Amino acid sequence: MLRSARALAVLAMVLLLIVPATARASERRRAFTRVPAVYQTPDGVSMGALGNLTVEVEPGQGYVYFSADPLTQIDTQGAARTAALVASYTLGKDPLSYNFYYRLESDSMIIGGPSAGAAMTVATIAALLGKEVRQDVVMTGMVNPDGTIGPVGGIPEKFEAAAKGGAKIFLVPAGQRVVERTVPKQVRIGPLVMTTVKKEKVDLVELGRKLGVEVREVSTIADAVRYMLGMELKQPAANRPSLPGELKSVIVRWIDHYLGESESIRSWVRANLSRLTYLAREAVKKVLKESEDLADRARSEMKRGLYYTASSSAFQSTFEAEYARSLEYFALMGPKSVDSIERRVSDRINSVGKKLNSTKPESLSSLEALIAAKTRYYLARDALTKGVKLASKNVYLDSTDWGALHWLSYAYWRADTAETWTWLFGIGKGAAVPEARLRKVASVMLYEAESVVSYAVSLLQDIGATSDLLDEASSDLNGAGAAYSSGDLYGSLGLTTSALAKATASIHQWFTSDPRAVREALRRISYASINGLLKKGVVPVLALSYAETAEVSEESGDLFQAIVYYELSSAHAHMLSLLGSMRGGGGVSGTAQGESPHPVTTTPPGTTTQIPSTPIPAPLTGSVMGRYQLVLLLGALLIGLFAGYLLGRR
Repeated sequence: MLRSARALAVLAMVLLLIVPATARASERRRAFTRVPAVYQTPDGVSMGALGNLTVEVEPGQGYVYFSADPLTQIDTQGAARTAALVASYTLGKDPLSYNFYYRLESDSMIIGGPSAGAAMTVATIAALLGKEVRQDVVMTGMVNPDGTIGPVGGIPEKFEAAAKGGAKIFLVPAGQRVVERTVPKQVRIGPLVMTTVKKEKVDLVELGRKLGVEVREVSTIADAVRYMLGMELKQPAANRPSLPGELKSVIVRWIDHYLGESESIRSWVRANLSRLTYLAREAVKKVLKESEDLADRARSEMKRGLYYTASSSAFQSTFEAEYARSLEYFALMGPKSVDSIERRVSDRINSVGKKLNSTKPESLSSLEALIAAKTRYYLARDALTKGVKLASKNVYLDSTDWGALHWLSYAYWRADTAETWTWLFGIGKGAAVPEARLRKVASVMLYEAESVVSYAVSLLQDIGATSDLLDEASSDLNGAGAAYSSGDLYGSLGLTTSALAKATASIHQWFTSDPRAVREALRRISYASINGLLKKGVVPVLALSYAETAEVSEESGDLFQAIVYYELSSAHAHMLSLLGSMRGGGGVSGTAQGESPHPVTTTPPGTTTQIPSTPIPAPLTGSVMGRYQLVLLLGALLIGLFAGYLLGRR
């Protein structure tokens, strides 16, 4: 009897161990696709090869695991993290509630670059939805954090490898239908044979006709999903969002505050103009006129309902008035006046910094306001540093660029904007974000920004291009890293989000063949993300303000500036969604059509018949598996109780 009881007890323990493992296995979902790569032969010839990509997802804590055979470059690993984030917010899921596993196998000796990023993203979406990827569709392209598909190299070689592997459709980034390939050429010079290279244009559509493969350009992940999963991603409402009344009242306070301050400073300056020499007086009057014009513009913009734009103009009016005051003071007192101006600015920045460091947001909307405030605080510090450095070189006045006095004037009032953003505390809804999640999101986004900025730098270096926007992104990234290291998670998040958006926009600047299409896509993403947050009661002030600035840029005909601000808008909306958890599909760029209960599968017009994919064990459904686990668990408990009863009798 004792032996039987012991056996039953052991059996119960085994079952109790098996059940959790079975549960975990049942919740893991897998998707498989093929990705093209390029490698160099010993004699320097570029060759294409098809690799196998397997993606698995399961409930977890937001970890991203990447494995490659053979070697891989670091930006390929970064692409996996971007894929996990983009796939999650595309479906309205919280990426910190899953673990993601990526396995990439290829015949090429080194898997280089993030060119598998878009395919990784689509495969991640497939895994999250429990769908299979079409195996007759192969794609190449990097994935941008905004969900657009970016340019890659080596496309002709990848295309030929895909054709040999049986692909019927080959997807390439929009604008890369015609690409260049490098062809080695041997030249004999006397007894010597030298190898040179030449570049030739390749029209992929023409090449596809010869190889029996259809070529399609795709600009977004939604486009790629249409071909690779045979389904449409239904976009949330992308109507132009309107400012909530409580936000509008605060912004009007900002406008009144800065218009009042600028008028007060101008009055003070005018009262002392007679003390200046003619040349100094004319220089100061010119700056005063600029301040007055900006104030008039702010009033006009407010009448048009452009509240955030008006507040920006009012702010500019104020620091230009401050610059006029500094010029006047400098003209009267000489270079020794700069020391007292520096102390005044430094004291103001330190005072604001202490206030922000002692603040703890009580809602998601307040958290965003604090992030915005911290970002402006760091901008003020940076401006102070520039002003002090220029003053040390005796560069006090403007020439081709701002001088010390202009930077110091800007720094003072930029610190003031950091404080006025705290006026937004208390608006909107949404529970406070736990410290652990705040730290996790800050870490994830910082890593993401490092990957994107690094890749953008390498892309522009390859073509010998430069970008002021990318320089700003690099500066923001450095500031974000310093803020994170010092424990300032709010400042780090603000600067990281700015770096991500600017770096991505710099890629669009140089590698987008149809900027109008990108502008349209980013506008939809921005509006949909904002509306999703507003629906939850969260007021995304930064996203709303950048969207308005983008609209103003469109009106003025500055298409690229509009792209930059829509990029900033969507980036801040996604950051806020990530902080607040994206369960429920609000505040995201898209959800699967018919996702409740299952996505609707359709075959896009003009596509070929789907080839059966490599067999993958299909996960059991949650309801069936849940009942199975419950039976096992109850059985184990009953056996354990019975064993305990027998042992007790013994």
